[in-house]
Amino acid sequence: MHRFQKVLIVICLFCYLMPYYAWAQSVENNDLVYDANIQTVLLYPGGDQLAPPVIKLGSTDKLTLSFDDLSNQSFLFKYTLIHCTKDWQTSDLDPMDYLEGFFEADITNYNFSLNAIPPYINYTLSFPNRDIQIKLSGNYIIKVYMDNTEDENVLFTKRFYVLEPLVKIDVNIPYYPKNLDFVRKKQQINLKLFTPDLFNTEPEQRMSVNIMQNGRYDNMKVDLKPTSLMLDQLNFDYTDGIVFDGGNQFRNFDMKSFYYQSMYISEIINDVNGYNVVLHTSAPRPGKPYSLIEDINGRKLIKARQGQNTNTEGEYAWVEFYLKMPRLKEGEIYLLGALNDWQLDEKGKMVFDNRINMYHGRLYLKQGYYDYLYAVVPNGESVGDVTIIEGDHWETKNQYTVYVYYREKVPEYDRLVGYSQFYSFDVSTE
Repeated sequence: MHRFQKVLIVICLFCYLMPYYAWAQSVENNDLVYDANIQTVLLYPGGDQLAPPVIKLGSTDKLTLSFDDLSNQSFLFKYTLIHCTKDWQTSDLDPMDYLEGFFEADITNYNFSLNAIPPYINYTLSFPNRDIQIKLSGNYIIKVYMDNTEDENVLFTKRFYVLEPLVKIDVNIPYYPKNLDFVRKKQQINLKLFTPDLFNTEPEQRMSVNIMQNGRYDNMKVDLKPTSLMLDQLNFDYTDGIVFDGGNQFRNFDMKSFYYQSMYISEIINDVNGYNVVLHTSAPRPGKPYSLIEDINGRKLIKARQGQNTNTEGEYAWVEFYLKMPRLKEGEIYLLGALNDWQLDEKGKMVFDNRINMYHGRLYLKQGYYDYLYAVVPNGESVGDVTIIEGDHWETKNQYTVYVYYREKVPEYDRLVGYSQFYSFDVSTE
């Protein structure tokens, strides 16, 4: 039976999600799900869900892929790996240039859920493996699909990185930024690279850097070029510096168990259709004193209560978000975090409800712990502004990731030759 001819499992879920998936018609090299039955796509190294999907070239490092299919019938899913440029376009390389073994393989490890509403099947995969190995560093996509890679058969795509650790990265965040208007508000990244002789040919043209704040791609600083060269040292000394909004600590909620209401959960409703979790109403935070609330920098930890197997016994719930603030005329409000794969799209869009005079949003989520923020996207723009609702604080403990690329000429592709992850005001270098 073809994937898209099977019986719909949860009619109400599909009625809510289908407008979004009908809109997402073409497959992109992004963290996106294209099939409404697919939920909770995770990609991480080893057994650490909170670690970024980065592995070293030529090592024994492996990535774990996990996802749920809201179905009571198993299907033969396939996957392939696609090499991308530093800006996530499909590279010009042939698969034989960057893969060894097969160019596609089957996902054969799956387990049926136990007493879950709705029922689902959890699929897992560990790679690289004996079927597919990786020969080159850079940005990659894992694409999971039925039958073939035509867009209509693709279930989801997920980004990951393969690293050659050849460049030393030196970073710090100064107390006083270059632009004094940013004092106590913005976070400036001071950056230097120390490169081996291998990369001293045309460094200004062939070396570039991307810097990510937390897990966000929308406000990522991309294609940063060195401003000066001193022997083996590349400096990135921009006039106003490399600057990010400080923002605020992430909001969170804990629904690892549906037996009790943890902080920030107002109500848990359980009926024949499953669970509905209502969060306490949120309020804007600008102008309020900064408060250090421990968070996991926008990530999510999928975990059921103690004694449960999360992969097969974790339950799903509709989570209801409420934000008390006047309706915006010149922008839209979105949920932002790993809970919706950091996507500013219809799935995480907050809608103003005139009946209750506040914004409302909902997501279908598996048991676990979740961080999130509210971001405003001005009309006609694509970058979210968290400061409008969350405030802007220099002290915020953000996680930054530096990716260093080198443009190889033969064959022509972007090598990932440097990587460093650090927290503001707890800076370490690699």
